[in-house]
Amino acid sequence: MRTDITAQHLPRITENDIHRFAGVVDIRDARAFASELQAFVLERLRTVKLPVAGQKPSVEEALAHKAATLHAPVRWTPSETDIQRGRALLLEAYADPHNLPLPEFARLAGKSRQQIYKDIAAQRLLALSVGRRGQKLPDWQLDPLRQRLTESVLQQAAGIDSWTIHDALSQPLEGLAGRSPVEAVTPASLQGTVMAVLNALGIQPD
Repeated sequence: MRTDITAQHLPRITENDIHRFAGVVDIRDARAFASELQAFVLERLRTVKLPVAGQKPSVEEALAHKAATLHAPVRWTPSETDIQRGRALLLEAYADPHNLPLPEFARLAGKSRQQIYKDIAAQRLLALSVGRRGQKLPDWQLDPLRQRLTESVLQQAAGIDSWTIHDALSQPLEGLAGRSPVEAVTPASLQGTVMAVLNALGIQPD
């Protein structure tokens, strides 16, 4: 329901108030300008819809209100401390023994380095890097089933960085009874595990 906002609720605009516009407009008649501005503001306010006491907002209004509360007035940016802490965690994960240097992974996989590079480029293998420290590959990809899991996720997660995918594959998921996807996957559950990882990444499975 629409409730009009009347002039009695609106403070009067005075000639002193309009001096703030002097730098952007040429005001020839301050009194007339104040009067016209008052009428304009009142005209706009009368179109505002105010809720009636006791009346529940519509679904659209409720959703719009919730959406507005989720919108931050200022975009969050990480502090210097946040960046340093994040890099330290990244280096710690990079140094984990299960992440193998590319030459070592190639030797254990029985492939040439060139083939490993091709597999990475074709999104068949997940590779991790930090700066110019070289690429490392999680050792779970030496297992054919877990490699298929990783490849299936990579093929449907274009545009998502490798560390985010790594975490989604290696961290416990509630939908997998608290186990990580690489721990929980079986031949029978491969497709379901892929869908669980994509869901954790916020991707709608194909």
